[in-house]
Amino acid sequence: MRHRRNGYPPAQRLLDRLERWVIRHEDYRPIGDGAYLLRMKVARYRRARFILRDGTVLNPGDPVGELHMDNRFAAALHEDGSGAGRFRREIFRVFAALARDLAVRPEYRDIRVVGGASLFWRDGGLAARLGFEQQPLPAFTRWWLGTWERILLTAYHPEGRRRLERGRPVELRQMWMTRGTLQRFLDRDGPGRTV
Repeated sequence: MRHRRNGYPPAQRLLDRLERWVIRHEDYRPIGDGAYLLRMKVARYRRARFILRDGTVLNPGDPVGELHMDNRFAAALHEDGSGAGRFRREIFRVFAALARDLAVRPEYRDIRVVGGASLFWRDGGLAARLGFEQQPLPAFTRWWLGTWERILLTAYHPEGRRRLERGRPVELRQMWMTRGTLQRFLDRDGPGRTV
């Protein structure tokens, strides 16, 4: 998907530059061939022991896949007003590609869990239906990272601030998906299909 570079307000251009810096600095890598909504980096789990529903245990120091959304890509999905359906299709597409990467890329061999912080973790919501499990974050992290996520949503979502004002306010939570849960996307996609 191609992204427009011109015609965006100065604040969005600044956020774009900052996002490119974060991707380079933090070494977020493309998933599959790179034409996807998310990127991933290998990180270390830094919180208390956490047991997921399928029995996967996260211990401090374990390698995890930290996901990063391409905000410009996500914004482009909403340009014609039918973003929700396109966003869901892209999520299924990227998770199938990520499951493939975890299966074949040696540098991802030890990753058993992938995830990232999100405002959209509500029980029964899309994230839960996809198989994410949520974990509370420390108060300071919720505040500063949650503020940053709200700035990005306001800047990139076509509804801007109104998108945040709909429904009840939510706090930022850490979302995790196990390798086994992620495998379902590959099984659904089929081994012979292209993503």
